Amino acid sequence: MSYNTIYTVPFKSYNNTTYQVDIQQEGFTGEAVELIGGTSPFTVTIDDEDFLYTPIRFSSAKLKVVGDDYLQNLLSTNYQQYRVLLKCEGVVLWRGFIKPEMYTQDYTSVKFELSVECLSAMSTLEFLDYKKESDSYVFITLWNLLKKCVSAANAEYTYIYIPHVYSTDLDTYDSLTNVLENMKVSEQNFFDEEGKALKLKDVLEELCKLLNWTCVDWKGDLYFVDIDHKGQYYEYTGDFTSYQMVSFSEANIQDIGFAGSDNTLDGLGGYSKASVKTSNYNVSDIFPTEDFDKLSSMQSPSNIIDGDNISVKRFYFPSVYKLYHYSDYVGVPEVSESIASMAVDVNSLLGAMPVKVQSYKKSDNITNYNFEEAIQVRRMGSTIDPISNNKVELGRFPILEFKSKLPVASYASAAIAVSCSIRLIKRQDMAYFDDTFESLNSNMSIYCQLSIGDKYWDGFNKIWTTDASKGLFMLVFNKDELSKGGYVNNMSTKTLEMPYSGVDGHMIILPEIPLSGELKFKMFAIDTLTFSQITGYYIKGLKVSYKKLDSLEDKTSEKSDRIYSNVVNSSFVNELDEIEFKMSSWNNDDVCFAKVLLGSGFLKDNLYCSIYNSLVRPEENLIRRIIDQYSATKIKLNQVLIYSPLITPVSLLSDNYMTNKRFINTGGEIDFEADRFEVKMIEA
Repeated sequence: MSYNTIYTVPFKSYNNTTYQVDIQQEGFTGEAVELIGGTSPFTVTIDDEDFLYTPIRFSSAKLKVVGDDYLQNLLSTNYQQYRVLLKCEGVVLWRGFIKPEMYTQDYTSVKFELSVECLSAMSTLEFLDYKKESDSYVFITLWNLLKKCVSAANAEYTYIYIPHVYSTDLDTYDSLTNVLENMKVSEQNFFDEEGKALKLKDVLEELCKLLNWTCVDWKGDLYFVDIDHKGQYYEYTGDFTSYQMVSFSEANIQDIGFAGSDNTLDGLGGYSKASVKTSNYNVSDIFPTEDFDKLSSMQSPSNIIDGDNISVKRFYFPSVYKLYHYSDYVGVPEVSESIASMAVDVNSLLGAMPVKVQSYKKSDNITNYNFEEAIQVRRMGSTIDPISNNKVELGRFPILEFKSKLPVASYASAAIAVSCSIRLIKRQDMAYFDDTFESLNSNMSIYCQLSIGDKYWDGFNKIWTTDASKGLFMLVFNKDELSKGGYVNNMSTKTLEMPYSGVDGHMIILPEIPLSGELKFKMFAIDTLTFSQITGYYIKGLKVSYKKLDSLEDKTSEKSDRIYSNVVNSSFVNELDEIEFKMSSWNNDDVCFAKVLLGSGFLKDNLYCSIYNSLVRPEENLIRRIIDQYSATKIKLNQVLIYSPLITPVSLLSDNYMTNKRFINTGGEIDFEADRFEVKMIEA
């Protein structure tokens, strides 16, 4: 967005410092109008919170002008319509926007004071939805996540400060490698089951919780504060293109000087217990199944009658599956929804269609249908068979895949089992009877493909590969069983040594190192003309199942959140409110979107933290910090100081009357005209 100044409000402080407030409008091209400031023309209030590990501390401001113009054109309708900048000698000290529909003025006098409420640029993230990086969900690095939030605020910060606290190990820490570029999480974590997005403020808050940081906008800059970190910070330029390492010195309250006498001291109690809950946001159905009772009917062919035998079918539009059908002798796939307007007999279409089917004899005198739910696949006994033409890419045509995108998550230490049963049909009308065969020459195979991200399962070499042409496996059906007619299950590849109880079929083993990305499954038509007597087949009970290692199942309740807790000081009465993480480390949990990856594996207890010079788990790291900070009572100071550039959200403050104690600025109110900062400080 391009903002240009529409109004200016110049004023001077009691110490003769020159300030100016610029009110900017997106796309404005006219001349700026100067307004007269009112009493205390510009004051800023920084959110304060007694809990040191609150993830965000943003600010608001109040602008006052005097005149006879109600400035109704500033009645904004969105949260980033009018940008407000406070400048001191050209240097921006505050960045924000006019709060929509929020200003107050006297309506009785010719001259009056207009009060305009403003909120900081970062506060507007509360009203902005998270937007995906592309049409599909992807894994996004925590670094890009942080930059996305900052960029969306449209603040154009001068500098952005990030503590140099974490790394993958000590050696990497010393090399100043940005560990956030090596950590990523699924974007699907920021959308609920109905696809509704989280607000960017919530996303930023969760990022700060994970890292035990506090995001603070301050004097035209943005700080990510780690109150336990006494080392260096990255000082990034506002566009994140470059940085330098900086340190912050202590400041003394008496050296800064006082601007009032409303100074108070309070004692803050400690906590008895601290708890962190990881909200895992589990993947409910990794592989959904087609519910035939909820499908919409399409045209149904007449019942097929052959003597005493009757075959009854009812065809449906698929919902979960994307099924392919093909025009006669033309190898161009079309999704099955397109057949609704085609003047064809559905039963005669080449390809796959959902069907409820039953066969019975007239002499049975049945009173109710007992349908079986299946996928009908018709092929042609021709050398120009478009379904099994081996000149097509991958040597075969697809017949089935999942219509909706499968979860974009991380999968590891588990197996995927694929199973179904098929029934061969030799009649041209695909009637559901008379399906015995002479002895078949070989087993029948249906090729399938399963991928996670850019990795494909090569079922022949039992490896994961990035080569899609090799990413195939076969569901094999025994020829002797097929010749007898009826449904036959695919042959199982599971062995007794495989620790995946409760599943069976073709087993696909996932490695300990997680595979991450979108999960896809596709099934192809039979790949050979050897079965020349076959017109088609029915597929029933297709099931693709995910199963963790049995040893991991024993360590956690399936699909449950996890709670970490510890005693802070048993002699205290108050228990700290439970802190919820919506991004978290992996601790033998079920498949979920909330788990963060670190490098090629999961984030676990393997994040290097310079504060403790050890590897930590973020949830336990926060509890350890809370114990260190709150096992004893703390002092809170409210003091009215002269506004000074020495005070930052990072600098420690000392008081001559509090020997050996250091305090951190946690909020307050600044009156720039009065050069007055009513600062709230908590013992660090």
